[in-house]
Amino acid sequence: MSYTFSIDFDPARPDLTGDTDTQNEIFIQAFNSGDGELFNSLYREDSISNFSGEPLTGKERLAFFKEFLATKPDLHATVTHAYVAGDVALIGVDYKIDTTGPDGEPVQLRGVCTDVLRRGDDGRWLMSIDRPVAANGLVAD
Repeated sequence: MSYTFSIDFDPARPDLTGDTDTQNEIFIQAFNSGDGELFNSLYREDSISNFSGEPLTGKERLAFFKEFLATKPDLHATVTHAYVAGDVALIGVDYKIDTTGPDGEPVQLRGVCTDVLRRGDDGRWLMSIDRPVAANGLVAD
């Protein structure tokens, strides 16, 4: 598949970069692409995502992303704080996701997220842990 990103991004070799604003924009654009495999490529192999409401890694994480993103939800995220120490970054985010509920009705998920990114030996920054905490919506229910 071909994607258009508003920033320099190689889907074949993803890098969230060391710049917090760029990280956020890549994350949003990959999420909003609706492509679960592309989005999952932003994560290290051993990464944990709690987006489903339970910690998922590997194949389970990929399967969740593929199913959830296939509905083409729309993510908006604002970085609230960022700290970088060497090859590790801790990012705080306020988010909202416009999507469709199981009944077909529009739903807006809102919450805060804590992300941990790590720079690998190849110099690329990828997601290690993402822990959204939903204030409302499907994941909070």
